[in-house]
Amino acid sequence: MKSLRLINFLTIVVVMLAPSGIKAQQDPIFTNYLQNPIAFNPAIAGTIDGLNLSLLTRHQWIGIDGAPTSYSFGAHTPYIKQNMGLGFNIMTDKAGPLRNTHITGSYAYRITVFPGVRLSMGLKAGISSYNAAVGGLQVNDPADPNFQTNEKRISPNLGVGFYLYAEKYYAGFSAPRLIEPRLNKEYRESKEPYNPQFYLMGGYNFSINNDWGFLPSALMGVMGGSPISADVTVQFIYIKRFYFGAHYRIGDASGLFVNAKITNDFTFGYAFDFTLNKLSSVNSGTHEFMLTYTFYGLWNTIQGWKF
Repeated sequence: MKSLRLINFLTIVVVMLAPSGIKAQQDPIFTNYLQNPIAFNPAIAGTIDGLNLSLLTRHQWIGIDGAPTSYSFGAHTPYIKQNMGLGFNIMTDKAGPLRNTHITGSYAYRITVFPGVRLSMGLKAGISSYNAAVGGLQVNDPADPNFQTNEKRISPNLGVGFYLYAEKYYAGFSAPRLIEPRLNKEYRESKEPYNPQFYLMGGYNFSINNDWGFLPSALMGVMGGSPISADVTVQFIYIKRFYFGAHYRIGDASGLFVNAKITNDFTFGYAFDFTLNKLSSVNSGTHEFMLTYTFYGLWNTIQGWKF
């Protein structure tokens, strides 16, 4: 099978490069990243009302065996009396024999820069688990020591973020993973510098009339030694209950999405991506599902950006 041979080749290449500290490894980005923003920017924790819960699943490159799948659960809430926010996130992504899991907690502190404009500064800390089930792979040289046993490593994680926001706009900068992960012990003493990934984000909410709004936004990822990743999104908002639009991830994918508030507390969303890279001929696209629930009235009401 063409697709099976292709993904086996890709996963073997990834596994061979991972122990040497490949710099091109990047975190998975969801089309609905605005529904779980603390995954990449801890400063957003607590900048909107209530206890916010979100669950996202992403199933990439349908039709290819071993294609990437990602799951993310996040929770964050403000604590008004101390001008701070608290958050929690767990993310798992799997591709072929590789599985990575990141568990982090976030803390953010807010200050007022100008009337109606606030700056939130955040920290995140946690652990990351890296697993490579390479022992069962079929390779040309069965005696290759790199493929004899499965690899599993636990690494600490530390990140920072800044988030400037008002009722109509936001801008952010973050580095969610500052500590270098290493999969193989023999490479831990490498003098090759570690290049963490940085994110830049921004958006503006235009009011068209009493019923309609227009929200363009962008998320850019920068990592030394890797191409810049950029996700540009345009969405329309109808009566603050229905959100739909399109996005373009440069050189990788484009897609459509729709989110609907079933109740004032509960939102459901779906996104479909069309692959634009060389794998487009062997897969039928990417599906993403999103559920969010907000518990209002637990803490004092705040004014801030409304995702």
